[in-house]
Amino acid sequence: MNPARKTMLFQTACHIGILVAWELLSRFVIPPRFLPPPSAIAVAFYDVTVTGELLRQLWQTASVLLVGFSLAIVTGIALGVAMGTFATLRRVLDPYVNAFNAMPTVALVPLVIIWLGLEFQAKVFLTWLVAVFPIVINSQIGVANVPPAFIETARAFGCDRWQTFRRVVLHAAVPFLIAGIRLGLGKALVGVVVAEMFTALAGLGYMVVLYGNTFRTAELFVPIVVLALLSIGITKMIYALERRVAPWRKTSE
Repeated sequence: MNPARKTMLFQTACHIGILVAWELLSRFVIPPRFLPPPSAIAVAFYDVTVTGELLRQLWQTASVLLVGFSLAIVTGIALGVAMGTFATLRRVLDPYVNAFNAMPTVALVPLVIIWLGLEFQAKVFLTWLVAVFPIVINSQIGVANVPPAFIETARAFGCDRWQTFRRVVLHAAVPFLIAGIRLGLGKALVGVVVAEMFTALAGLGYMVVLYGNTFRTAELFVPIVVLALLSIGITKMIYALERRVAPWRKTSE
C-alpha cells in the first residue's frame, strides 16, 4: 500500500472515530439539546435542504463573501506591495493598518449600519474591512523582506527595476501573499457572519441567530457545518492558485 493511500485511510478512520464518539456522547452522556448527535444534524441538514432554505441563505452569504473577499484580495495586495516597496508610505500608513487590524469587528458594525444600512453593500463593506488588513500586512512583509542577494543577482543579469520587481520580488513574496489571503479568508467569514447576525435579514448568520434563539440546536449546526465546508473549499482553491502561480513550491495540504 502506497503512503498516500495509507494516509487517506488513516484520516478517514480518524474522522469516523470522532463521529462515532460524538454520537455516543450525545446519546448517553450529553443532553441532545446542548450537543445534538451527528445523526440528528444529518436529518436537520436534509430537512433544511429539501425546503430550499439552505440554498437560499447560502447564496446570500456566498455572494457577499465573493465580492467582499475579492475586493480585499485586490486592494490588500496592491496596498501591501506599495507599502513594502516605498518606505515613506509604510511609515505613514503602518499605524492605521495595525490599528484597524486589531480593532474588534463587532465595534464597527453599528457604524457601518448607520453609513450603509442593512443591505448587501453594508455586508460587503464589513467583509472587506475585516479581511483586507491581514492581506496588507503579509504582502508588505513579503515584499520588504526579499533577500538582497536575489535583487543583486537579477541586476547582475541585466534586469531593470520593473523586471526585478515583477520577476524576483513578487515571486519571492508569493508565500507571504498566500498566507495573507488565508488569514484574510478567516476574517472574511467572521465578517460575513457577524454582519448577517446583526442585520438578521438573510444568510447563514441569520440562520444561526434564528435557530439559536429558538433552541433548535440540530438545525443550528447546519449553517456552522456549511461555513466550515465553505472555508475548506476556498482554502483548497487558494492552494491550487499557489501551485499555479508558484509551481516550484510544495503546498502543505
